[in-house]
Amino acid sequence: MEVIRIKYDKDEITKKTKEVEVCFKCSACSIFCPITLNSKKYDLENAFIAQLFKGDNPDILNDVWMCCACEKCVVVCPQDADPTEVFTNLKQLSYQEGSAPDIIYGLVKQVVNTGSAYEISKSTNAQRKKLNLSEIEPNEAVAKELKIIAEHTALKIKEDA
Repeated sequence: MEVIRIKYDKDEITKKTKEVEVCFKCSACSIFCPITLNSKKYDLENAFIAQLFKGDNPDILNDVWMCCACEKCVVVCPQDADPTEVFTNLKQLSYQEGSAPDIIYGLVKQVVNTGSAYEISKSTNAQRKKLNLSEIEPNEAVAKELKIIAEHTALKIKEDA
């Protein structure tokens, strides 16, 4: 049985979850992982989680954003590791370093500027009206509060996103 140690230099990736530092590569996590099951790039032999923990594939960090935090890997891990926590830390780190996917920065900008994760279009409100639902208006008060929170937490918002 091969022991895998995370080889990333960034201590902040694992500081919250020391149990994840040791993985026995049993592939239990990969058997249930939606990424491994649905991506041709990762099969059980080249499992996403095992590839991530090895740290020898720099492109794998782009794929960490595919993790939907379903926590199936956490539930089945016999080592009580928490790969989802590692993915969350890697996502946070890549966001802070400016290397997250552009769509993530666009989503953050949308939420902070409008208070909504989705653009509220005229057609959306027309559909709502047909269903006897009230129209949705951008909530300027919420957006103002979110901007204050972003400023006080040093949340980076890419203007070109």
